[in-house]
Order: sequence, then C-alpha cells, then structure tokens
Amino acid sequence: MIAAENVFLILLAAGRSERFGIPNKLEVPFLNKPLGMHVVTAFENIPFKRRLVVTDGCKLDFISHHFEVVHNDDPSSGMSQSVKLGVQCAKDEGAEAVLIALADMPRVTAAHIYRMLDAADSADAVVASSDGEKPSPLPCSGASGSISC
Repeated sequence: MIAAENVFLILLAAGRSERFGIPNKLEVPFLNKPLGMHVVTAFENIPFKRRLVVTDGCKLDFISHHFEVVHNDDPSSGMSQSVKLGVQCAKDEGAEAVLIALADMPRVTAAHIYRMLDAADSADAVVASSDGEKPSPLPCSGASGSISC
C-alpha cells in the first residue's frame, strides 16, 4: 500500500478531442458541471502530496482546486507527451510515486483511487485499472472495478 500523502497526482487534460468533434470536450457541461471537473471534485478530499494538471490551454480553473499547471505546447504529439511532461515535473519535484488520471473520466471515484493505492505492494509497483481482462484507464461501465497489478 502507498499512502496518498506520498503520491503526486498527474491529471491529463490536454488533447485534441478529435472523436468528440469540438475544440475542448473537457469544457462541455455534463451532469451540471464541465466534464473535466468531475475527476477534480471526485479527488478533492484525497490528500495527494501534489496535484499537477497537464493541459494545453483548457479554460477550466484547475488552480483554484490546488493544481499546479504544466503546459503541453504540443498536444498533437499524443498522450505520451503529456505523460512525459507530468512525470518529469513530478520527478524534478522529488515525487516518490505518481498516479496518472484522465480528465475525461467523469465517473471515476475516490474509492477506486484508494483501491489502486492499496494494491501498490512495493516501491516499484505498477498498478492499473482493469475491466477484469485487460488494463484500461478505468473499468468499463458495469464492470466489477477490479484492480490489476
């Protein structure tokens, strides 16, 4: 198990929204708030050591939710560029561990994150969400919410 207090949250909020067909899907209202704010509010009571958001200029106010903004100048290079930027920033700031979350996953819960942290059984553990068969950013709708290591 790793304590949230030792983890840097890296929220990925940069992208082209190509499948969505609009400039920034994170700003679109979903259940009475912008899509990209659901993860932010779901995690607000988790005592992460630091909160980083990698964005490409999204207009959402991450700063008032205690996030440090890391700007991705080249979101067209893919999600890996955002991961690299977030991890490098966390590494530069002395992170012991990171948790990478996607800003376009409105149904993720704090309970799911705590199960992931509980599954980390060593300093070099890699833990991922799973639909029970394959790793994925978050369990599919209706899945058991299992965690795989």
